[in-house]
Amino acid sequence: MCAERARVRGLIAPRRGRSAGGAALEFALVAPVFLMLVFGIIDFSRYAFSVISVRQAAAEAVRAASLGRTVAEVQRIARARAPFLGEALTVSCMGCGGTDPAVARTYRVTASAPFTFLLPYTLGQPITISEVTEVTY
Repeated sequence: MCAERARVRGLIAPRRGRSAGGAALEFALVAPVFLMLVFGIIDFSRYAFSVISVRQAAAEAVRAASLGRTVAEVQRIARARAPFLGEALTVSCMGCGGTDPAVARTYRVTASAPFTFLLPYTLGQPITISEVTEVTY
């Protein structure tokens, strides 16, 4: 019986030593996929936040334009609503300032900002997030 155990131990023991790097190999295979997933979630969250910021800036800008604000004031208000985008946010306004609010009944604001993903989804080239908001009354 003892000889049988020794023979079994002799067969099992070398296998234990060879499987010691198995965890490192599994980690090396899984870690890049996991990290890409985590950073992809962060990157697309940044993109969604930028889209929401541009939409909110356009909505506030068209509201300010309909109240008879000048173009400079409309741009300042839009940038205040999207401080994350800063000076990258461009706002153009049709019907803003210079026109009589009683005559102009349609105000159209276009807000846009460039966005660059951190991970190479679009090969590092910036894309433009743009929102057109119009109010007629």
